[in-house]
Amino acid sequence: MKRRLIILLLVMVAGALLFQMMRHDGGYVLIAFGHKTIEMSAWTGLVILALCFLVFWLLLRVINVGRNAGKLLTRERKYSSRAQSKTMAALVDFIEGDWSAAQKKLVRSAGKSVSPQVNYLAAARCAYELKDFSGALDLLHKAERSRGSSELAVALTQARMQLGSQRYEQCLATLNRIKRTAPEHPVVLDLLADVYFALDEIDALEQLLPSLRQLKIRPPEALREIEIAVFERQLALSTRPARQISTGAEASKAELDAVWQRLAKSLQKEPALIGVYAVELHRLGFDLEAEPRLVSALKGEWRSEWVALYGELTGANITAQLKTAHSWLKTHDADAVLLCTLGKLSLRNNLWGQARDYFKASLDIAPSAEVYELQARLLLQLGEVDAGNALYREGLEFSAERGAVNKLPSGSKPQLTKHHSDFASKGLDKL
Repeated sequence: MKRRLIILLLVMVAGALLFQMMRHDGGYVLIAFGHKTIEMSAWTGLVILALCFLVFWLLLRVINVGRNAGKLLTRERKYSSRAQSKTMAALVDFIEGDWSAAQKKLVRSAGKSVSPQVNYLAAARCAYELKDFSGALDLLHKAERSRGSSELAVALTQARMQLGSQRYEQCLATLNRIKRTAPEHPVVLDLLADVYFALDEIDALEQLLPSLRQLKIRPPEALREIEIAVFERQLALSTRPARQISTGAEASKAELDAVWQRLAKSLQKEPALIGVYAVELHRLGFDLEAEPRLVSALKGEWRSEWVALYGELTGANITAQLKTAHSWLKTHDADAVLLCTLGKLSLRNNLWGQARDYFKASLDIAPSAEVYELQARLLLQLGEVDAGNALYREGLEFSAERGAVNKLPSGSKPQLTKHHSDFASKGLDKL
């Protein structure tokens, strides 16, 4: 501080002395060019000379700076070209799945890359593929701190890795954080759909459906599959046992119908959803409504479990129900499940001989423990004791071979499961 004051005082004194000298003796300068002369004071000449030197010095500086800038630009271009070449080579390794080599090259060239964030994000994915999750997180942080960083790109990369490693809760938290700033981002909504599905967050997924449909995030066929899966689950949830116990069958049915009414008209024509609706109606004890729904579902899609359920339903007209099932033989005459269902419906119509024929035909095509038992009971009821007991034994052997022996280690003795023991006791009681 004192030094500055002393310098300032010296400059002021020197300036005052110079001013006095200029006042008392201005000097004289004469410049002649041929017949022309220029006259000025010495002080004016000195000022002009100083200005000329200053202009000349500035000109040299500009030329020097330009030359250095050119060298620097050439060097930067050279370094940038090398960095880009290294990055491209790393990306080739990335595409080929050589994660270790790609990660090393991407990290090395990141500092000189035009877009270092791309290098770090790709390197993070490599670390993730190598199961180095802490390394991947560190690289994501570097991508976040790099110049020109996009917080959205980093967060989406992190969410994808969390989804791929089945860390669904963390992925959901990441996506919800992004969604606050980008609520309609297609990629965010697409990933949210996958996470909701994995976490069985069916209500949240249903609320997401309008946005998925409006923004056309997925192809129509894929979106249709999601809608069907969502409402299949919603229909089943509305009749789950815990809810049915607390609310009663009537209240559960009202809730089931409410879910059905939420479906778009086009979805109400989907066989898969009609079938689930019929199954849940039967579960609640509303067979009269379930029977025509199940017939409608089977017209659109043939499923063995629906065919089997049809034999358990008590429709409005048992005779008509048998005729409906019989009409399906035109296109499914070799379906063992259908033949079993026809046998059950024949029993309920007191058509014993017809039922026996259907059960026998079913056993000839595809033997099953259930049909063995049904046929054996029927034969015993008809007084054919020896034949009935023989079928019980065949059913027991079939169940043991198919359900127990195949699962035993070599050298073990066959042991009946509870199901097989129940089956055996039913037959042995009649021997």
